[in-house]
Amino acid sequence: MNAIVKSKKIHLPEMKIAAFPILTTNENEMSGQGKIQNEWQLFYQEKRSQQIHNKKNLSVYAIYTNYELDENGLYTFAIGHEVVDNNSNQVPLFNIPECTYEVFTTKIGPVSEVVQEAWIDIWEWSKKNERAFITDFEVYDERASNPDEAQVDIYISVK
Repeated sequence: MNAIVKSKKIHLPEMKIAAFPILTTNENEMSGQGKIQNEWQLFYQEKRSQQIHNKKNLSVYAIYTNYELDENGLYTFAIGHEVVDNNSNQVPLFNIPECTYEVFTTKIGPVSEVVQEAWIDIWEWSKKNERAFITDFEVYDERASNPDEAQVDIYISVK
């Protein structure tokens, strides 16, 4: 696992994420027909962060949820923020249930590279460990403020 500097298991309470969703598959993402890269561009170009109210903090969340099967099926991908409540948001709300996660911290580097490389390591890790496929997410906090020298935590729901 060259792209991951550390991992640890933690249990988190329920969270609410206000985020902009799309449907995709890993097969589409790897084939060049993916939507995730475009969603990141839209998130920043359209200033979608400003449309989300009652943020808990400034961290950006990229969530993977509503898995059809596992990493081989359709899933919902969404980018947004953790919120205290959603009463004033026109943005879809995702309830992330209380769950145990394996948290992987990427090495420092260009954000698109370190995250992609970390997911390759996570898929390898998944061959020997049981994922829950409830909700997985990436957290882009202050360590990711410089996209050329970013570090990201990736939370994988486990059984």
